[in-house]
Amino acid sequence: MNKIEPDSILIVDDTPENITLLTELLQYKGYLISAARDGERAIKIAQHTKPDLILLDIMMPGIDGFETCRQLKDDDLTQSIPIIFISAKTDMDDLVMGFTVGAADYINKPFHKEEIYARVANQLKVKHLNQQLEASDFSLRKLLVEYQQQSDQLQKIVTLVVNGLLELNSLGEIQEANLAIEKMFGYSPKALQSISLCRLLAEPFASQYRHQFSNNNLESTQHGVFKEEFTEKGMDIIGKRQDGSEFPIKLSLVKIPAGENSYLVVITDITTYKNKEEKLLYLSYIDPLTSLSNRRYFDEHFEKLWLQGQRNKSQIAFIMVDIDFFKQFNDTYGHQEGDNCLKKVALSLKENIKRPGDIVARLGGEEFAVILPDTSKEGVIKMTERLKNDIQALGIPHSASNYQVITISLGVAVTVLGDSIHSPHMLYKMADEALYEAKQAGRNTYTIF
Repeated sequence: MNKIEPDSILIVDDTPENITLLTELLQYKGYLISAARDGERAIKIAQHTKPDLILLDIMMPGIDGFETCRQLKDDDLTQSIPIIFISAKTDMDDLVMGFTVGAADYINKPFHKEEIYARVANQLKVKHLNQQLEASDFSLRKLLVEYQQQSDQLQKIVTLVVNGLLELNSLGEIQEANLAIEKMFGYSPKALQSISLCRLLAEPFASQYRHQFSNNNLESTQHGVFKEEFTEKGMDIIGKRQDGSEFPIKLSLVKIPAGENSYLVVITDITTYKNKEEKLLYLSYIDPLTSLSNRRYFDEHFEKLWLQGQRNKSQIAFIMVDIDFFKQFNDTYGHQEGDNCLKKVALSLKENIKRPGDIVARLGGEEFAVILPDTSKEGVIKMTERLKNDIQALGIPHSASNYQVITISLGVAVTVLGDSIHSPHMLYKMADEALYEAKQAGRNTYTIF
């Protein structure tokens, strides 16, 4: 029987007494509680932990509850989390504003225990019902996909003649070939008579197929390396033309029921598909505004670097970068100038991160991350200072900043993998806490965890 995890709730309030009171009340009901004292921290925590519910104060320093809610609802990672505002404000305009930016409910101050329990339980129930509906919808979509696959299979049979077709004997020798094969491989059908299918394949596929045919193992469960792929499903491999050039193909091989150890081979040139696939994969890893790596690429490759570092017991550094007073910059100069600022900052970071194994990525908004594997602590500090100084040297005017130009704050975490830090998430959290300290120290500086 699977263990059901308790629901998690994030409390956001700048008053410690309110956080303590709500924590005690909700923990009594078995909920997992986390807390933040300002909107910026709340957004980061929600992005990384994805709580089941957020209790959000309206009046807070920095960005208020309305703006915090708006940003959470604009983010794909957090937009589905229900939000209940907690506030002493009961004006109709405030209520309307709360629901406009995406809140699901209100809890008025001073708190009443039974009201808190009822409203929290109600929103969590609605969330779980929505999740059940999404699961049901997924099952229906899966069924439709299966029907579509059956339809596509029938369509393949109808359009089979546009692909390359070969008939093989039990030794893998070509008995018949259609004209599409000539176009793909540069042979005439006559020139293909009685030569092996392996002549049309690049290594190592040619040797692997040759082994299958020479031992008559096409349908052997013991030795049939390609048994699963020798079906109408097909297998992506590399073909070889008569002139020696290679190209990607999909190859399907099935036994002809009426034949005496005869096989039908269907070959499709998938060069265009592969080119598009590689381009789409590349685009899926790039932040469209700054052309830096995006969060998806960062998460995947950070994990790979972490595992590699654990094997080698090597050092890795994580630098969290945040543009100072960026909301005020957007408010003063507009979002177009805000985008231009992000591009300039991203370019400056990229110009400093040059080693092949290093990573610089935009995590979202005005937040960036840098990973430096196999770098000494002194080297990390030198790089951090250079990043900070180069951004300030850009001289991007910012009248709402204490420094009158765009600056950055940086949080640095350095560890030797295999020591006390057990996961990438822990290193991320350390850098995030160091960044928070750098901001508290006045910004335009860095702190090392």
